[in-house]
Amino acid sequence: MAGSAPGVPLVAQAADRAGAVIASLLESARASGTVDAALVNESLDPILGAIGVGGLTAWLETVRAYDDATYQHCLLVAGLAATFAIDLGFSATDRQLLVRAALVHDVGKAKIPLAILNKPGPLDPAERTVMCTHAALGHEILVKAGGFDETVLAVVRHHHEMLDGSGYPDGLKGDAIPDIVRLITVCDVYAALVERRPYRPPLPAAEAMRILHGMKGKLDGYLVRAFERSVAGT
Repeated sequence: MAGSAPGVPLVAQAADRAGAVIASLLESARASGTVDAALVNESLDPILGAIGVGGLTAWLETVRAYDDATYQHCLLVAGLAATFAIDLGFSATDRQLLVRAALVHDVGKAKIPLAILNKPGPLDPAERTVMCTHAALGHEILVKAGGFDETVLAVVRHHHEMLDGSGYPDGLKGDAIPDIVRLITVCDVYAALVERRPYRPPLPAAEAMRILHGMKGKLDGYLVRAFERSVAGT
């Protein structure tokens, strides 16, 4: 689990609480193919409060202490989404919705074989094909569970769709991809670049943003620029 961030115990407490929720969700999804929607709500206010008080930098440093790559990634995306929502001036309800979607966006990874999920290196093409099933699997899990609105379901299924139609699982293109999905996709891509992996250290923020700007035509350029402003200084 994450250790305490110096001087910001609220951040560490929120990360530990949210990490426990993610662990429970993934374990439940792996064992029974369903999850408890109400459990996710326990993490929303702690995460938003931790970001509001401790800031994104403290959140990133704390979350990177997690050994489990999936937990680390979900917590990173949730923190980035919270930061983005606060910076964009979202209402309290919309902030919670965004963080809720971020926390469960990768729940389908519970159904990916651990040998692939925890591989200490890049995936080969066959493994990548299996990994790409996680978005549709996550959608199925949440539909079966009930209690998740259509916005969250859309994020879980479509967070790997790209504006040019090159994404998965449905090859959505342009306006077919809702704004909230586009927003989480930006956070998701950035998180994958700045998180700690067994085979590489985190990329510096500036390098990660350079890559996001280079994905013109795939990511929403307006949201990438707004995201860059929201994470400036981290």
